[in-house]
Amino acid sequence: MLCVISLLITSCQQDGPDTPEAPVKRTILVYMVASNSLGVNRRDQMDLDEMDRAVEHGELNGCRLLVYRIGPDDDIPLLFEIKKGWRGTAEHQTLVTYDGTKGASVTAARMSQVIADAKRLAPARDYGLILWSHGTGWAPSLTTRAAAPRRVFGEDNGSTMALDQLAAAIPVGAFSWIYADVCYMGCVEVAYQLRSRCRYFVGYPTEIPGRGMPYELTLPYLCADQAQLDKACQETFDYYDIQTGANRTFSAVVVDCSYLDQLASVCRLIQMSSPVQPSLSTLQCYNLNGYHFLYDFMQYYLEMADMSLGARMQDIYEKTVLYRIATPMIFNKIMIDQENFSGLSTYVLGTSPGVNDNYYRTLDWFHAVY
Repeated sequence: MLCVISLLITSCQQDGPDTPEAPVKRTILVYMVASNSLGVNRRDQMDLDEMDRAVEHGELNGCRLLVYRIGPDDDIPLLFEIKKGWRGTAEHQTLVTYDGTKGASVTAARMSQVIADAKRLAPARDYGLILWSHGTGWAPSLTTRAAAPRRVFGEDNGSTMALDQLAAAIPVGAFSWIYADVCYMGCVEVAYQLRSRCRYFVGYPTEIPGRGMPYELTLPYLCADQAQLDKACQETFDYYDIQTGANRTFSAVVVDCSYLDQLASVCRLIQMSSPVQPSLSTLQCYNLNGYHFLYDFMQYYLEMADMSLGARMQDIYEKTVLYRIATPMIFNKIMIDQENFSGLSTYVLGTSPGVNDNYYRTLDWFHAVY
């Protein structure tokens, strides 16, 4: 009878301890939406194995590691903690089970609930969020075709999450840092939309291999007394830089979000004062497959700025972008001009008409700059 009752419960169920726990140094929440091709190819399991090994090697350094995961064959998403068991092996302790409605994991309501549950069940003095799934930056479609699959962050059984929904799901000031282990999220528009949700933001301006971040190597830096986001990026770069062929692919940027409003103000002045747009053929572009609308942020604005505004731009940029790195090529298709690699991409109005251009005009960056 109890089993029947439990099956009828549709709201989330807490499986973890009820007693409050003392805050730890940092809780890291990995929001893993793998109910898509990444999960089918077991990329999620590979990363979970890496997290297990990091935990077994004692790399959490007093932090707690929580994972919200929905996989391709899962009926019920779980929030669980990875911790070292008494035998020294990693264990996954379920904290909360959630309703398994398809697409729910890419709604603001679900993500907000998971964040609240993580903070309630794993209180800490500091919080970090890792976004894990597919991604297309701010753009609903990387192909610009209206019929193309649409996603910004995540893909849960075909449903996706727009950037404004992602920002709405994350409470203001909820995290010290957000690390988007997701393709194309290293654009100024994404960082600006999330600027009040975290102090530091990490993203990839290009597409990256499906393996993503090597967690066994990066968690020690993310769990340091002061999270070392630049070293986590460097470790990931080193991991891919020794690969050969198309596998030698990686790019990343670390942004101090506290300077983004100043950066937007200068960009607005440049947009207002520049009589002409730069030739797009001279700009570094980060899209694959021939669709060009994600261009290098600094190269674009510096080509429009006069000497005075250019100097102001450089000064604020150096405070905003704390770290940037990229391999010489991206999947052997895009050559990265290191002299014109600012770490951030940006959209040039009108270069992706229709779905993308219309959505772009709703973003915070558009209203601040244009």
